[in-house]
Amino acid sequence: MTSVGVKIDNLVTRQLGPYCFKIQEELHHLTGALLPHGDQTPIYAQIYILDIAEQLNVRRANNNNLDPVVMDNLQTMLLDSHSYIG
Repeated sequence: MTSVGVKIDNLVTRQLGPYCFKIQEELHHLTGALLPHGDQTPIYAQIYILDIAEQLNVRRANNNNLDPVVMDNLQTMLLDSHSYIG
């Protein structure tokens, strides 16, 4: 699971009024392992080390609310036009 690694200032977040998320120092993402654990489905960067056809299948499984035709068209467009993909 991806999360944001920050120190949360609870004195600010418990105030009345509009919610305020205050970040001090630096913001970074905790992305987890490069390979999924056990029988977990690959997510995020883990998908990019799969075969191209399998990448699309995993993306569809992880995002079943998105139009599969659009996802296929986007992947095809990226494979055809981006030198770092594929």
